Amino acid sequence: MTKVEIRKNELLEILHSRKSLRIYEVSEILNVSVPTARRLCASLADEGKLNRSHGSISSLDAETTRYSFDKLKKEHLEEKIRIAHHAASMIQSNETIFLEAGTTVQQLSIALAERIQKKELEDLVIFTNSLINLEILYPVYKKIILLGGEYREQRKDFVGYFSELSLKGLRFNCCFMGADAISAQNGIMAMDLDTVRFDAELIQHSERSIILAHSDKFNRNSLISYVDLNDVSCIITDNRLDNSTLADCANAGATIIKV
Repeated sequence: MTKVEIRKNELLEILHSRKSLRIYEVSEILNVSVPTARRLCASLADEGKLNRSHGSISSLDAETTRYSFDKLKKEHLEEKIRIAHHAASMIQSNETIFLEAGTTVQQLSIALAERIQKKELEDLVIFTNSLINLEILYPVYKKIILLGGEYREQRKDFVGYFSELSLKGLRFNCCFMGADAISAQNGIMAMDLDTVRFDAELIQHSERSIILAHSDKFNRNSLISYVDLNDVSCIITDNRLDNSTLADCANAGATIIKV
């Protein structure tokens, strides 16, 4: 990430807890000049990541950034199923994999359960922090490990300090995860700090990291960008992704599979 992107992420993390800041406070916190702080805040406001008024900034209203698993699982279902089936075809016997939370990864759990029932896979070790993934897979496969932590009803997952601590010492052949937003400029983004911390740590512990995201997730912005496109193994999306966006992401180092 560039120095500017690092400063942006640092500011968004602080704003997440402080809720509002004066421009001079941003200048002091980031150890930059007031004009630089003002430009940084203006850029984040243009990206839709904070509210800006004369002399101050504030975090986005919680209602505009709230995630709802139950609502989102019904959207873009056909695309999510296609993405999930392709992702499931990439899993091999004897692998240790991690299935992160999310509605597209939920569909991957369903597709993976089907492959296991058909005896196409054996001797997998499956980790997850998602209660939904556990409920789908455990009836057909018992070698699944749920990471604990603080439970989030909106996302049906476990995150926080104990979840991150559980990753220490673990290595995965592959992790599958979603994204709240993707862009060539800002990389992979999420709308809350807990997700960012967990997913960034998960990528560090995985030989391959695969993002599952339908095409409407592209060219959008979310609260925090935490990994560049060239730092994940590939992104699987649907065939509605336009060629211009595909080219922009490829130029940023992304490997994108359209299904």
